[in-house]
Amino acid sequence: MKQKIVLLGASTGGPSLIKELLCEIEDLSSVIIINQHMKEEVLPFFIKDVSNSCNFKVEPTPLTFSMNSPCVIICSHSSTIQKVGEHFQIKTDTSSQQYTPDINQFFNSFTDYADAYKTDVIIMTGIGRDGVLGSIALKKSGAKVYAQDEKSSPVYGMPKAVYEQGIVDEVLSFDSLKSYFRSL
Repeated sequence: MKQKIVLLGASTGGPSLIKELLCEIEDLSSVIIINQHMKEEVLPFFIKDVSNSCNFKVEPTPLTFSMNSPCVIICSHSSTIQKVGEHFQIKTDTSSQQYTPDINQFFNSFTDYADAYKTDVIIMTGIGRDGVLGSIALKKSGAKVYAQDEKSSPVYGMPKAVYEQGIVDEVLSFDSLKSYFRSL
């Protein structure tokens, strides 16, 4: 059975929703990698808040880890992932990007590995189109793509942009997202 990997992208309105979703997990059995648009100076407080509120530690990047060990990772700066031997490394790039972190950049860096895992992509609330190109690439690599519904999205820009590409396997309400996270 393939290890489940969840790649989540969010922006405006995401932090409190992400925290609520992560707190639904009782016994973490998946790898969850989050790219939440957020100022770098605020990110450590967000990571600490989520870690203190949930039943597991949240890891910041840069980081070396095993896909066989369930964990929650929140990316800083603009991150990319690569396999090095039996482990993965998430590297960060502090050069100027359009978004921090850049969801498309991270998603695109995972396309070579998506088919080796049960990869799910979740695009949540946010302004703009970040995550669209990466979601398309991951879909072509065998991933399933989910988008948060309009009603539960504080800002329906990013999920709508992905939905309009015709690649979304399922549109999920926030209650459905909670159920999904309980299964992780």
